Amino acid sequence: MTENKPTLIKVDFKDIRNVRQKLNNHKVYESITSNNVDEFNKNINPKELERTLNNDLSTDFETFWNKCRSDDWFAKIISSKLSKLASRQGTKDEQEQIRISNLTSSMCGVNIKTLSASALRPTKNGVIINEKYMKKKKITKDECLKSFDGEITGKIKGYISAKVAFGSGGHQDNVFNELDDLANWWREFKKNTQEVLVLMIETDLDYKVDCLIEKYKHNNNIIIANHYSFQEFIINNYYDERI
Repeated sequence: MTENKPTLIKVDFKDIRNVRQKLNNHKVYESITSNNVDEFNKNINPKELERTLNNDLSTDFETFWNKCRSDDWFAKIISSKLSKLASRQGTKDEQEQIRISNLTSSMCGVNIKTLSASALRPTKNGVIINEKYMKKKKITKDECLKSFDGEITGKIKGYISAKVAFGSGGHQDNVFNELDDLANWWREFKKNTQEVLVLMIETDLDYKVDCLIEKYKHNNNIIIANHYSFQEFIINNYYDERI
């Protein structure tokens, strides 16, 4: 019955980051207004605080804190300056990419679960290992690539590397270099398997995505998509009308 067909879910990940940044800023501001230094320290970038005190203001923390408490405008400005950067909280975005994709894919017999940062990672000599094996064999991170972010089971099996990269700069270059390294590894060691590698990328750097797609276009078990186009792929290939 066609009414059971999954509905595609689309999320603006750039907007998600903007919203989370505002929340991060507000957490810092609230800690100031409630005179909670412990909460303040939990929600800021400590290195940025150190730079602000030593380089920008040339003052000690007590004087700084008193200024924050007595000047509401200053408190709001400093909260924006010191709060944790949403762009550096990529793990939350990656988990959301996988969660949203699974809402659709699970209705098509394809299940996706989030993996911890240390759960499964490929070694440079072609093996996928878990943390326990890594410790037992004393394998270092230098001998491995970045860990997988998600695992796919059901009608298809494989792994996901999920990334969110907006804007330009060194960090974004590193993101695409990591994805390229992983795809190249998959092409070398997994090209003849039925398992798939999904590079799930949310970005405005379309030309970088196009370069990856062109490079790996002949590798049928490497899928390069964002959370929306991956849902389309799953529905088009694995959805069966329910009875």
